[in-house]
Amino acid sequence: MRLSTENGPLVVVNLYRPGSDRPTSLFYDELSAVLETLVVLSCPVVVGGDFNIPAQDRDDSSCRRLMELLTSFDMMQHVSAPTQIHGNTLDLVVTAAHFKPLSIDVDPAGMLSDHGLVVCRLPLVVEPASVAEKLVRGWRRVDRTELRRVLEDSELCRQTSDDADVDQLFTTYDTVLRDVA
Repeated sequence: MRLSTENGPLVVVNLYRPGSDRPTSLFYDELSAVLETLVVLSCPVVVGGDFNIPAQDRDDSSCRRLMELLTSFDMMQHVSAPTQIHGNTLDLVVTAAHFKPLSIDVDPAGMLSDHGLVVCRLPLVVEPASVAEKLVRGWRRVDRTELRRVLEDSELCRQTSDDADVDQLFTTYDTVLRDVA
């Protein structure tokens, strides 16, 4: 997802690696391909989600491989508290090393799921949403026969000379359609 902020764009990627099986080489290859794609965007990137890799266990080969991959892209994982009911840190927030979150809070696991909610505050300002008021007409209820009759009787369908001014023709078109609407 690409978000617009006052400081420029921000890309957020949500990742879910299912199951408790060890990650395959394909997982690391695909994650590497995603990170290669994101690196060329030249904007802050946040990758978050359920990696299902125990990031707190630096002796675990899956954790070491993930951290080596992140380091190769100058990225780091920021969640330090357990995110799962059994004490594992499986839900991660990953950013470029220079784009550190202001804070990361982990709600206790076990409330709604065996995982806790990870809340991350980022150093950016989000633009307020623009509001546009629009008038929408119920075009499905238009009597097409009557519309055709009104248009045929309008100035649009009257004979014009071949040397008619294009600006005048457009003004006529705009005026007639506004009046009919």
